[in-house]
Amino acid sequence: MQRTVGSRTRSADQRRRRFVRVSECDSSTGQLLYGCPVVTSEGSRIGQVDHLMVDAETHQLRYVMLARSRRNGAVVAIPWHALYFDAAQGRLVFYTWV
Repeated sequence: MQRTVGSRTRSADQRRRRFVRVSECDSSTGQLLYGCPVVTSEGSRIGQVDHLMVDAETHQLRYVMLARSRRNGAVVAIPWHALYFDAAQGRLVFYTWV
């Protein structure tokens, strides 16, 4: 399969992934965060961590992927920089500025 990117054409095996999936068995960070509840700043539950997405080039954590909900099966990605770990409650808190 060929894909045109700008003026270059790349085959499927020449393309590099931008992000790499990290599961609980792949790293100690994955083990620590797997299943961790994610809540809003008001405390409403959003979901729980299913896996992490790491930048393939810099190896920095970029997204926390939440487990699919039973209601709609949607996959939710939350940028890592929009979360903080609440150690007292053992959860990740998603915060936004209003």
